[in-house]
Amino acid sequence: MPQTRRALLRRLAGGQAEGRAPSMMGAVVRGGRAVWTGARSSVDGEVPHADVQYRIGSLTKTFVAVLVMRLRDEGLLRLADPVGKHLEDTPVPDATVAQLLAHSAGLAAETAGPWWERTPGTLRPEPADLFGERPQRLPAGRGHHYSNPGYALLGALVERLRGGAPWSEVLRREVLDPLGMGRTTLQPEMPHAGGWAVHPWADVMLPEPAQDTGLMAPAGQLWSTLEDLCRWAAFLLRGDERVLSASSLIDMRRPAVPPYEPTAPVPGGVDSGGWRP
Repeated sequence: MPQTRRALLRRLAGGQAEGRAPSMMGAVVRGGRAVWTGARSSVDGEVPHADVQYRIGSLTKTFVAVLVMRLRDEGLLRLADPVGKHLEDTPVPDATVAQLLAHSAGLAAETAGPWWERTPGTLRPEPADLFGERPQRLPAGRGHHYSNPGYALLGALVERLRGGAPWSEVLRREVLDPLGMGRTTLQPEMPHAGGWAVHPWADVMLPEPAQDTGLMAPAGQLWSTLEDLCRWAAFLLRGDERVLSASSLIDMRRPAVPPYEPTAPVPGGVDSGGWRP
């Protein structure tokens, strides 16, 4: 309806302004297909279209999670397995696959050293380089604590159990091609949005080149388009047996742990920050 389209465009414009985003796109998926799309840009005459790639950041994690669940469906791992059963060189061998998927292993939120999203992966060539001296910051299995390095380990797990094939190639073969998502890639492919950072105290856009983040790529490096992400949303809602069993898709939607809530430190070897029952 016209009033619905106007409301959506208003929401898009408001989101771009409030987020100070150089450009923004939005879509509504209904019945497995896109029924509305919109775009806004700060550059005159340069409004993006549905085939323009954007870096999708942590949406990458949902793709990696599907790859791991496929391994579970094939009997190559159990969610209760400690990751050290499959990855010999991990600094957190006792964290389970399920805990890594659900961000409940208590691992550090970010890598040691400089911000991984803005630095090359060559700075972190080995799994041990992803963590500092204390890779585990909270008790495992007690609550949700977001961890980017945890998903780097899951990407390495996929590669190990797929015979050393890069996780992005496994993703292409097993997920993206069956779903017709030909514009979802590890590296940007034209046409794609340029990388910009908005200065925190002035409306100035500063160039931000894309980095190959190496081992950290499973945490947030994929690039995709509005059209492909609509297909992905439809898959997560409706499923596709060529890609993942219906039971595993249901498992992915099921809450695993409560949110982490700090109260007071708990005595012991691991600094828990405190937990509420």
